[in-house]
Amino acid sequence: MIKPLNVLAASLVAGTIFTSSVSSVSASFIDTKGTIYEEAVDFLMDTQISTGYFEEFGVEMPIKRVDAAVMIAKYLNLDVQRAPKTNFKDVPARAVQYVAALKYAGIVNGKSDTYFGAADNITRGEAAIIFMNAFGMELDGEFRPADISTKFTDVTGRYVQPVNFLVERGVIQGKANNRFGTTEPLTRGQFALMVYRMHLYNKKTTMVFANS
Repeated sequence: MIKPLNVLAASLVAGTIFTSSVSSVSASFIDTKGTIYEEAVDFLMDTQISTGYFEEFGVEMPIKRVDAAVMIAKYLNLDVQRAPKTNFKDVPARAVQYVAALKYAGIVNGKSDTYFGAADNITRGEAAIIFMNAFGMELDGEFRPADISTKFTDVTGRYVQPVNFLVERGVIQGKANNRFGTTEPLTRGQFALMVYRMHLYNKKTTMVFANS
C-alpha cells in the first residue's frame, strides 16, 4: 500500500514546477480581462488546471465541490492512479481518481461514506478547510476552537483555524461587517484567486527555505 504524501511538500514542489512552465499567453476571457481575476485565471489555464466556457471563464458562477476537487488535485500533482477507490456513488467518472487521491491524502471527506456532494456548490467555509488540509498546517494535538480568536462573526467551530490560516497568508478576505461568508457559495473566480494566491505564498516560502 502506498502512503499518503506530505501534502505541504507536494504543494511546494508543484509551485516550483508550475513557475517554470507558465507561459505568457493570456486566456483573454471576456469576463476576466482587465479584472482582478485575470492573472489568476491565466495561471489556471496556462498550467492546465482548469478550462473556461467558450469565451468566458465563469468567474461569477458558483464552483461545484467536484470541480474544486479536480483543480486542487491537479495543482498538487497528486498520484491519481494509485489511490484506493472510495465508496462515493455521486462522483462523475472524470473526477473519480482525483477525489480518491484527495481523500487518501486527507484533504477532503464526503458528506457521508457514500455521498461526496459532487454537484453541491462548495461553500467558502468548506473551501477554507480543504485549502488548509492541502497546503500544510500540521495540527499538534487536539484542535480547540476556544483557543483561537477570529474577527469574523460568522466563523465558529471547525472553520476558525482554516479561515485564520488563509486570511493570515493573504489567500482570502472577509466580507463587509466582519463577516466571512462561511456558508455562502464560492465562485469560480474566487477559487481561482485562492489557488493563485496560495501558489504565490508557497513560491515565496520556497525561496525563503532555499536561502536559509
